Amino acid sequence: MIKTFVLDTLLPMLVCGGLGGFLLFTLLARLVYDHLESNYHDVLAPAATSGLLETDSLGGYMADVWRVARCGDWRRIESAFWRGMLWLAMSAGGAMVLSLTGLIVIFMFPRWWR
Repeated sequence: MIKTFVLDTLLPMLVCGGLGGFLLFTLLARLVYDHLESNYHDVLAPAATSGLLETDSLGGYMADVWRVARCGDWRRIESAFWRGMLWLAMSAGGAMVLSLTGLIVIFMFPRWWR
């Protein structure tokens, strides 16, 4: 019974949650980053100085948005809409982390559900 629940329900939910959370976080983080870059550029980390490392193409904007949310610089955003977008992005990222953690636990400890 537990094996059926894990394989038929929990595993697909965690995979969809992880993938959907990643895609939603990527999209929303890019939107929030563009808003922060145009209106609050001093909140963002300085650009990389290495010519080989372009953080924009490597997803560095996600790390910048995550850092803004973590360190409290999000309080400088005046628009309630963009604050909501930031917290929606952080919630999607949190759902992704929880889903991936659940997948790791399922595959690391298969004895409890087999």
